[in-house]
Amino acid sequence: MKPFFDSSALLPDPHALKQRFERDGYVYLRGLVDPEILLELKRQIVSICLECGWLKPGTDPMDAVSWTVPKVEGEDDYFEVYDRVQRLQDFHALAHEPAVLRLMRALLGETAFPHPLSIARLVFPEIRDWSTPPHQDFVNNQGTPELYACWIPLSDCPRSMGSLAVLEGSHKLGLLPVEYALGAGHRQASLPPEVASLQWLAGDFELGDVIAFHSLTIHRALANDTDRIRLSVDYRYQPEGHDTTERCLRPHFERESWDDIYRDWDREDLKYYWRDRKINLVPWNSGLGSLPDEHITTAVKLQRGFDQRRQALASKYGSVDGNGTD
Repeated sequence: MKPFFDSSALLPDPHALKQRFERDGYVYLRGLVDPEILLELKRQIVSICLECGWLKPGTDPMDAVSWTVPKVEGEDDYFEVYDRVQRLQDFHALAHEPAVLRLMRALLGETAFPHPLSIARLVFPEIRDWSTPPHQDFVNNQGTPELYACWIPLSDCPRSMGSLAVLEGSHKLGLLPVEYALGAGHRQASLPPEVASLQWLAGDFELGDVIAFHSLTIHRALANDTDRIRLSVDYRYQPEGHDTTERCLRPHFERESWDDIYRDWDREDLKYYWRDRKINLVPWNSGLGSLPDEHITTAVKLQRGFDQRRQALASKYGSVDGNGTD
């Protein structure tokens, strides 16, 4: 894969930065975010992981060395950690960091604001077939196509840890149909022959690096081939007055209410801030992510294969959950 183009030098020139984004479907900037802000959020997340038995005893929790059979989104053991991450004020506050807002407003205009829906990725090693497949974010968010994501790893994140890869210029292909896949969202874009002429890009992220991309840009995660849990966050931004779906204004997975999430926060400016924004709510189109009936058979086969491979890892950890119990 080719490396990302570093657009850091274009940040003082919003017009040039936006031109680059419109051409490539993404911009990558080195060292945009203060590493100490990211490290503090990481400390809070790994503390939760440690309490829940995810991290190897005797190692530095900040190394996030895995100590359990891999957990994946949708499972009770995963949500034991993820629900607590969703309650972290600093996790949601990162979307409002001035450096990040400066970037996203350079791309979307001065009224750009982050969706309250904030996403953390806690990606275990040894689950290559669960790596996030090539997809477009629009299917999962809808509303305006002028919705851009900002992806930020909470540590140095080389390709070997499963950093992000982007298909350069793929936003120009328009919205693509979907098919079933393992990994986050259980959907992948059905890639047309035209992608053969496009180039996959990837890079070794250093702490503080970010990448922003269009809701129609095809992107995926590389496999995490280390022994560590990859921790990253991603946020969605759009201009005021554009279409928005109700889902984008709710917590990720909608397992708790905003009042529950806000219970221990001390920053009032982060609570329900979007209610002061001009938002045009539109209905959710369930047909965009629907799958043909024959995909059910594929889904069952893929899930059974994954479950068997993961079960085989139990002997390595001495148990199913890594804590000495089955």
